[in-house]
Amino acid sequence: MQSTLTFYGGAGSVTGSNFMLDTGQQKLLIDCGFQQGMREEDNYKPFAYEPGGCSHLFISHAHLDHVGRIPFLVKSGFAGKIISTTATRALAEFIMRDALGLMVRAQEHGGQAPLYSEQDIDAALGLWEPRGLHEPLELAGGMTHEFYDAGHILGSAMSRFERGGKSLVVTGDLGGGNSPLLPQTEPLPQPDYLVLESVYGDRVRHDEDRKEAFEKIIETTVARGGTLLIPAFSTERTQDLIYEIRSLMTSKKIPSVPVFLDSPLAEKITQSFYSYPEYFAPVLSARIKAGEKLFEFAQMRFARDTQESRAIQHVQGPKIILAGSGMSNGGRVLSHERYVLPDEKSTLLIVGYQAAGTIGRRLLEGEKELHAGRGEVIPVRAHVETLYGYSAHRDSEGLMEFVEGARDSLSQVFVVEGEPAAANFLTQRIRDYLDIQAIAPSEGDSATIEL
Repeated sequence: MQSTLTFYGGAGSVTGSNFMLDTGQQKLLIDCGFQQGMREEDNYKPFAYEPGGCSHLFISHAHLDHVGRIPFLVKSGFAGKIISTTATRALAEFIMRDALGLMVRAQEHGGQAPLYSEQDIDAALGLWEPRGLHEPLELAGGMTHEFYDAGHILGSAMSRFERGGKSLVVTGDLGGGNSPLLPQTEPLPQPDYLVLESVYGDRVRHDEDRKEAFEKIIETTVARGGTLLIPAFSTERTQDLIYEIRSLMTSKKIPSVPVFLDSPLAEKITQSFYSYPEYFAPVLSARIKAGEKLFEFAQMRFARDTQESRAIQHVQGPKIILAGSGMSNGGRVLSHERYVLPDEKSTLLIVGYQAAGTIGRRLLEGEKELHAGRGEVIPVRAHVETLYGYSAHRDSEGLMEFVEGARDSLSQVFVVEGEPAAANFLTQRIRDYLDIQAIAPSEGDSATIEL
C-alpha cells in the first residue's frame, strides 16, 4: 500500500510545522503551527488543502510554531479529532489563548483582526482527545498510531504510523538530552521512513559546562552591578532556567539576588507543570509527587500585571529577569530591553533559537542600534551572551546519533524544520555518513511512500 506525505509548512523553514499523511482512506495532519519571524503574514493565508477533508490532527508538542493555527484550522472547517498527550493539550490551551491576546492587542494598535476567536479555541478543545504515550490508536485502512516520548518539552511526543509491516515516524522537535527536568528522548522505534527536525542541523553544542557557564554569566553580571535579562520561551526553557537558578542559589554557588518571572503565560505554565509529574524525569517526578515545589524559592518573584512589570525596573541593585517572548518579537521582554540594552553593566542572555527577522536574531548578529519601531532607536551597550546548552533541541551530532539508531531499518529520511543551510547540511551528512537516502523537501513538496 502507498501513502502520500505532503509538507505544507515547516519545510525550508523552522516554524509553521504542518504536514499531511494521505493514506488513501484518511488524510492525517501532523501539527498546525504559526510562522514566526519574517513570514508572520503567511499565518493569515488560507490552508493549501481542505481542512474539512482531514480526519485527524496529531500534535507533537505545545509550542506556538506547532499549535498556533489550530483554532484557525477549526474555523476553516476542520471537524476531526485532535490527538496529543494530556500535558500537550493543557499547555496548548495556554499558548493559543495567549496568542489570541497578542493578536487582539496588535489590532488595537492598527494591526490585522485576530486570526481566530475564543469560540474557535473552545471548539478546537472540544475536538481534542488526549492519549498516553504508547497508547495505540486504530485508524482507517489498518493504520495504527502511537506516541513516543520526544524529550523536547513537557508532554512532547513523536508520532509513529504503522500499516502492513511498514512504519513512519514524525519526530516533531527532539530534546537535546540536556533538560534538568525531562527524561531522555526514547530510542527511534526502527521505522522505514522518518520525518526529522533540523533546527540545529548544522550546529554542535558544548553542553558539558552548561551549568558552570550559566553560573559564571550570573556572577559576572552581578559583580558589575547589572541586570541579567533572559528572553525565555514560556514552555520548558523558563522552567529549566528557574530550576537551575534555584539550585545554584540554594547551594550558594551564586549570590542571592531578586529573580523575576515577568510573563503571565510562563507563570501559568510553570504552575501547571506540577499537574503532570508523569512526564518528568523519574527522580523529579517522585519529588513533585512528594509535594516539593521545584520552581519556588525565597528570591523568586512573579510580575502578575503591567504595574508589577514596570516596578521591576525600579528595583535597585543586581537582579535577574526572565521575560517573554523568547525571540524578543513581542511581550514584556521588549520593555525590559529598552531599560537593559543601553546599560553596559547589564547582560542580555540568549538561550534558544532566534528566527530570521526577529529582534532576538538581530541582537544575536551583533546589531548595535536596535530600531524598535516608530522612530525609536535603542543603543546596545549591554553584553549580549549566548548559551545554547539549554536549548531544547538536539544538535547536529545528536540528530545523527538518533538517526543512526535506526540505520538498519530506514529507507528514507525527510529533513524538515530547519533553515535551508541547516537542513541541507544535515541531509548531506545522513547521506554521506549513514548511507541513507535523505532529502530536505521544500514547502508544498509531496513524496509517495510504501505505507
